[in-house]
Amino acid sequence: MGRETCIYARECGMAVKGFLDSRFTILDKYMGYPPILGTVESWRPSDGEVYICACGEPQVKRKYVEMFPNVKWATIIHPTSYVGTNVSIGYGTIICPHATITTDANIGNHVIVNVNASISHDCSVGDHTSISPGSHIAGWCTIGTDVFLGTHSALVPNITLGDNVFVAAGAVVTRSVNVGRVMGVPAKSR
Repeated sequence: MGRETCIYARECGMAVKGFLDSRFTILDKYMGYPPILGTVESWRPSDGEVYICACGEPQVKRKYVEMFPNVKWATIIHPTSYVGTNVSIGYGTIICPHATITTDANIGNHVIVNVNASISHDCSVGDHTSISPGSHIAGWCTIGTDVFLGTHSALVPNITLGDNVFVAAGAVVTRSVNVGRVMGVPAKSR
């Protein structure tokens, strides 16, 4: 997600200084990316720096974000995405290419709405949530904090997902879920 987010930021006209990661050789086989500057744990932010947390796992994302309570967080809205009228998008959020948020929706802080995902009218998405590629959320849905929606998952209208719910790839959620993991069509707790 970090490399993808780097590209999205550049396509939005942002300059990217580098990455924070403990895996110092992870970019060795890739070209055209800025360097790894240090680890998240050892980094000391400087005035004027702007950050984005490009981590797809909600609980890990929350951990890293909470390590930097006083920094400025960028919000990335890719130019090929569609964001409609009366949509609120929180700080540190990444709206990826070809994502759609229709109208009258509230997207929290540090959310990822990945490639080709859609969120319909009157939805609310809690902080640190990751919506994977090709996922679709119908109208009037409420998604809690730290939720993960797997690739090509779907929510029918009027669904509520509680905090920390995990929806597996390809699952179709037809009933509200308060806790745990769901998978299948229709989605069931596992």
